[in-house]
Amino acid sequence: MSDIGVSYDLSYAPKPVGVDIKLGISGTKVKFTLSGVPALAVTATPYFSGNVLESALSAVATPMANAITLSLGAFAGNIINNTSFDVVDVPDLPFNIEGVSGKLSPKNLNVFEFNGQLKLAGDFDLV
Repeated sequence: MSDIGVSYDLSYAPKPVGVDIKLGISGTKVKFTLSGVPALAVTATPYFSGNVLESALSAVATPMANAITLSLGAFAGNIINNTSFDVVDVPDLPFNIEGVSGKLSPKNLNVFEFNGQLKLAGDFDLV
């Protein structure tokens, strides 16, 4: 006996989905924070395959599938907005110049725009 399932094509609106990405600093970590993701209207349309039973089951279950996809799409913004992730950790910079060794440890880092480019600036402690 073979498995019987349901098959759907999913579509969503609005297209394209806009996202705002904010760049920030936390200690020595450069972070991205996502925001501005709207609620999505996700619609399930039965996918009619060659399997008659599967296609019929998909058609009958469409209202339930749409109830699930619409409710999940409505929360998409709530799930994604304000999600942050680390992009890079600014490392200590070791040096060895004519037998003198040490490292420069970054602190008080800031990110800003400079001449159309992204600039990371701050201070260093000599250790």
